[in-house]
Amino acid sequence: MKQSTVAVIVLSLAAVLLVIGAAWGARRMHSVSDFFVGSRRSDVWITALSHTANAMPPWLLLIVSGSAFAWGLSAIWLWAALVLGFLLNWFFVALRLRAAAGSENALSVMQILSFDAGDRLQLMIRLSASLILLVALMLLAAAQLHAAADLAAATVGISATAITVCAGIAMMLYVLIGGYPAASISDVATMLIMLMIALCLPLPAVLAADGTAQLKIGFAALGAEANDWFGGRTGVVALAFALGVSATGFALAGQPHAVGRFMAARDARTLQQARWISLGCVLVVPWMMLLCGWCAKVLYEGLNDPSLALFAIGNRTLPPWLAALIATLAICALVASMGGPLLAAAASLALDLRSIRQRASLAWAHIALLLCAVITLLLSLYAGEEFLEQSMLALNLMGSSIGPLLLVRLGGKRVRPGSTLGALWAGTLLTLVFHLLPDAPGDFLERVVPFVAALGIALTGGQRRRNPDRADRNEQTVHDRVPI
Repeated sequence: MKQSTVAVIVLSLAAVLLVIGAAWGARRMHSVSDFFVGSRRSDVWITALSHTANAMPPWLLLIVSGSAFAWGLSAIWLWAALVLGFLLNWFFVALRLRAAAGSENALSVMQILSFDAGDRLQLMIRLSASLILLVALMLLAAAQLHAAADLAAATVGISATAITVCAGIAMMLYVLIGGYPAASISDVATMLIMLMIALCLPLPAVLAADGTAQLKIGFAALGAEANDWFGGRTGVVALAFALGVSATGFALAGQPHAVGRFMAARDARTLQQARWISLGCVLVVPWMMLLCGWCAKVLYEGLNDPSLALFAIGNRTLPPWLAALIATLAICALVASMGGPLLAAAASLALDLRSIRQRASLAWAHIALLLCAVITLLLSLYAGEEFLEQSMLALNLMGSSIGPLLLVRLGGKRVRPGSTLGALWAGTLLTLVFHLLPDAPGDFLERVVPFVAALGIALTGGQRRRNPDRADRNEQTVHDRVPI
């Protein structure tokens, strides 16, 4: 069977499943709460896999395997970063964020961060945050769609433009009709696909290298840099590289499409059970991607595009039809993972820009998502080719602007409105400035300095919560009810 035939069959089946998923979600769509957080009814498996698919999306796993191919053993710091980020999210953010969202009936992360500011300052905070989030989330969704189109053109010979237009419109309609319930189901499908790929490819890769013993010999022959945990770097440069790569984990706390899944969980027990499923995925899947990248480095030293290392292994070790099946499933996973960023962007436009006294409208939520999806499609068609770089920029922007504020607020401090604005823009502007400058080891300046600066502003501009045992209990804020 031809590779293009396999791709057409799989994509046709995916289209049918999208129709079914959208219809299933539409039956559960009655309010704005249903549209954005599923009325907080997500069970254990949906919460775990949906968060995992958004915090560890397919494009990031392509970066993991590509980094293993390009860097060698030093790519293990990316795996450590993901584990660190998941531990932070599940053991510090999850329960606190759900408690805060339930207490104030919040449907977005920014509603929690700006809740107790005055009307004028609250509007300024939401305008600033919405601008940052809309740019970052639409850039992220566009990069994912662009990655799917490029992968389709490179592996199964389907037109990149056709995939971009068809997949973009399909996901727009899917999330528009099904809202959060449909998006969460596509997240589950995305995670199951990446789990299957991670478990199926490493064994053929090791066999193609003639076993682990030959793989070690071949890897040793690649040179000192590939076999060093710091990529041949020493001293301060090695430390900067490790900290810069590991700081990717802290950025996961600032991804609204990922941490927003905690707000949709049914109860605290759901989160406590879901964390172990999610942590199991982050321990296994990226590690398998590293192994595939290392095998590809031995077998395909001359590969031009490191992001295709995963599929080069498939082409080398599997029958053509099976390799095409895996590549097409990866394309489907990339497209399906757009649902989370699109929904978060729509929430930013429909919820965060309105006054707190205005009632949220389901019609405006649909219009907001339609606008975000159209802009995302145009960005994907006319943006540059560096989709992985665009994705990392979007992740760093949100991680350095939203992440520090969220951590401080959930830690029990009220951040003054001026400091909230300062932290938002310090993280954003410093990330953009260092992104335009030449790369430091591990992108240390872009990933660490903006986050630390924003965290410092939030900490120094914060006020400790009131003591709930004092007589002025009627003046308690949301922070008095958040468990710490």
